[in-house]
Amino acid sequence: MNAISPEEEAGPFAARPMLVDQVFEAVLSLLLDDKISTGSPLSIDGLAKRFKVSSTPVREALARLEATGMVRREALRGYKVAPEPTAADVEALLTSRHVLEPALTRIACTNVTDGLVAELEEFNRDLDASRLGGDTFAGYRAYWKADESFHRRIAEATDNEFLLRAYSSIEGHIQRFRLLVQNDMSGEHTVREHQAIIDAFRAHDAEAAMAAMNEHIAGIRSRSSGLTKFAGKNQH
Repeated sequence: MNAISPEEEAGPFAARPMLVDQVFEAVLSLLLDDKISTGSPLSIDGLAKRFKVSSTPVREALARLEATGMVRREALRGYKVAPEPTAADVEALLTSRHVLEPALTRIACTNVTDGLVAELEEFNRDLDASRLGGDTFAGYRAYWKADESFHRRIAEATDNEFLLRAYSSIEGHIQRFRLLVQNDMSGEHTVREHQAIIDAFRAHDAEAAMAAMNEHIAGIRSRSSGLTKFAGKNQH
């Protein structure tokens, strides 16, 4: 009797996560590269036909996008592209980050290991290598992923499921913010601020790590304050 591989044992569901990821990123590309305007409806059947997949991964991808605030679902009407965030939306998100992430960083630093420092270093190297990726989502996807991974790994390192849930509750909106400001805000400053956090982790200095994350969020707030796209002028 031939042995059954884990992939075969999982059956047709084995490839689903990758398929959902692919549809998720394909729809992101359409949204971020201005191929679909705000307020436009998003047909599950239409997207399934466009990407040559079943409706299931499209439905799951749209549910993930709903968590970021990039699309909205209305009862009996389906999904549509959400308006761009207002300046007030961005300010509320940054306030939430300023309250939560420095505290997460301090706790994570009390659990620091050489492996954690190495992971954070790798994410920051990826960030630096990809910060000039281009003006389309395909070009700056690697930067977005590296930044996302850096911050989420710190939240995970708290080893506290309730704190991780708290971070996860705003993570989708953080992802949206990163995507919308990518071309305006990516640069050496982010890499430097991340490195200050890493250096504090390496030194096992929880208070310095918290202060460095606080400075990082303050830097993000300062750099985002002049972005006119959040003043609502592009909303339809």
